[in-house]
Amino acid sequence: MEFFLNDKNKKKLELFKELIFKDGGKVSFTYLQDYLDISLSTLKLYFNELEADIQKNDDLKMIVFEKSTGGFQVNNHSEFKIDYLVVHLRLHYLNESLQFKIISSILSKSYLTADELADDLFVSIPYLYKQINVLNEQLKSFHIKVVFHSNENLCGEEKHFRMFCFYFYWNAYRGIFIPFESELSCVFTCPDIIDSLERRYSSSVIKRIKLMLGITIMRQYKYPVQLPMEIKNILKPLEITTEISILVKRYFLSEEEHLFFNLMLRSFISDIDSSEEKISLFNLFPRSSSLVFSSELLVNEYERNFYPSTTMTPTQKASIFYYVLIGIVHSTFFEINPMYFFRQAMISQQDNTQFLKKYLKRHPKNYRFYKKFRNNHPEFTIDPAFNFGICMLLTIFTDMFLIPKVSIYIQYTSNNYGTIFIKNRLLTFFNSESINFTNQIDEADIAIVDNFEFHKKRDGQTFFFVNSFLEERMWLELIIVIQKFLLNSN
Repeated sequence: MEFFLNDKNKKKLELFKELIFKDGGKVSFTYLQDYLDISLSTLKLYFNELEADIQKNDDLKMIVFEKSTGGFQVNNHSEFKIDYLVVHLRLHYLNESLQFKIISSILSKSYLTADELADDLFVSIPYLYKQINVLNEQLKSFHIKVVFHSNENLCGEEKHFRMFCFYFYWNAYRGIFIPFESELSCVFTCPDIIDSLERRYSSSVIKRIKLMLGITIMRQYKYPVQLPMEIKNILKPLEITTEISILVKRYFLSEEEHLFFNLMLRSFISDIDSSEEKISLFNLFPRSSSLVFSSELLVNEYERNFYPSTTMTPTQKASIFYYVLIGIVHSTFFEINPMYFFRQAMISQQDNTQFLKKYLKRHPKNYRFYKKFRNNHPEFTIDPAFNFGICMLLTIFTDMFLIPKVSIYIQYTSNNYGTIFIKNRLLTFFNSESINFTNQIDEADIAIVDNFEFHKKRDGQTFFFVNSFLEERMWLELIIVIQKFLLNSN
């Protein structure tokens, strides 16, 4: 969604995030200049403009800006939490963007000509077309584009249109308000639905369900969804495993609409199914489907390579299979990189690719595994164009489920109980499966010592000096050292 913002507003939004997250703490000019990659004069200009933008917004007026020698700070005197304030300011800047206004306008009203839209937006026709051309480049990722002389100004298949609508409305408003609430009045006045939702889901999840249901109800009468038979067969088990799916079934005109709604739920809400339901679904998906077969093949090979001395737990295997299958369905049915369903849409394609490549580079084992898998299994039916996205999913699952490990050597000679104290204290901070204590210093990834005697240090090994195991600062620094190692160990 940040794609819509101009460079100045992006910088001002980032500046606000840095200041507001410090919660009244001073942030230095030097840090902010380096973080935002701007000059001191530009930083001060953006700070003044940001303060003016906040003061113009009635919902943000309780935010107080302070300048001091060498830095800035922001004090939050409102009752709102930080995330609400950031989303509100972001929406303020989005509403200033012409490209955002173009999408907002054509989603609420059809225009026969560009002249009509230009009149509504108070811009020249040449400038409007220039912005539409830039916007259409971004919309290629969703297989839709802005057109005129049509019933609707967003041209593309219905499945792509609905998916984009959810991205657009949710990422812009983040639950500040829900579009189509009038269409939802018949649904969300039913006590059984309300009680069921509130029992199981957070308010954020309920708001996303409302938005998806509103889009479906609004569209299904005039623009029904058509599903291929294989996709229908894959989605049918989703009808019976989750309570919300059963409760709202009465509001759909056809089975295909209900199935598509269930797919949208799984696309955008990660925990709509519990671990137990994912295990049930693992057994219910039809193995006759080539997509289910491919998913199971990939997960089985992944298990053999990444769990050589043990096996996945049923929860681990069902969860990985669940997300791989959803990613493969996205690749096949939507013809879209599945990573768009696990990362905010409407960002620069270049920025997105660079971020993901950096992430993948830190996990070379995953890349080597997937490359070998594709070479050895021609029966894996997914278009090679989506290799990068599927490989990224597996990399994320590795971070999610594989327990990182660190080997630690402790040599504390100042007293006879310091070593035991440090060892037991570490086990209160970290998973016992993540830490292996060793008596051999050359086997350790991290050596915790309290003396300066010579130790031969091997490549990749870290020595951490402890003066006193009772110092709070020492523990904070040690925890950070171990956390960094565990974060990069996969």
